[in-house]
Order: sequence, then structure tokens, then C-alpha cells
Amino acid sequence: MHPGDPLSATGKGCVPGERVTLTSDGERVGGAYADGTGAFTAAIEFTRIEAGRHTVVADCGVRLTGAVDQVVTSSSGGHGGTLVVLVFFVLAGITVIRFP
Repeated sequence: MHPGDPLSATGKGCVPGERVTLTSDGERVGGAYADGTGAFTAAIEFTRIEAGRHTVVADCGVRLTGAVDQVVTSSSGGHGGTLVVLVFFVLAGITVIRFP
């Protein structure tokens, strides 16, 4: 993954057609609907960037979790801008918690 690349979550195990809501640190970061097999792919957009590991939860009747590492570095080209690197994201099948 490179800076500026789109970030997405992919998972399976949802009820087919169920709404999938993605949250991180209590904030909604994306959403989609599960397909006929219970799988989904959804774009993720963080409204704020804070360095560190952030848990992303996909809730669709079951809860799937993954992590995003956000690394913030300063530009060395004399510009005051900030470069954000989203290093790692894996959501599909990491943790499935079923509620009765």
C-alpha cells in the first residue's frame, strides 16, 4: 500500500443483504451491503488521522474486526505538509463474534 491509495475493508460471514457498518474508535468510517454470499467490500474514510493502530469493526449481525496502522511523517522537502501512510489493513475473517 502506498500513500494516497484507497483503503477498503473486505469481509465475509454476514447475513446476505445485511447492512454492514464500519466504525473505528466509535466513529463511522464506511458502510456497504453484504452480497448474496454474505461477503462485502467497503471503502474506508477516516475523518481524522492519528498515528497508531486503530481497530476497525464491521457490524452486520456478526462483528468482524481488523486493524489499521496510521503513520504520520513530516515532509523533508521544505513544505509544511504532512504525509499520511496507512500501512496495514486486514479485516476478512480475523475475528467473528456471533451474538445470540
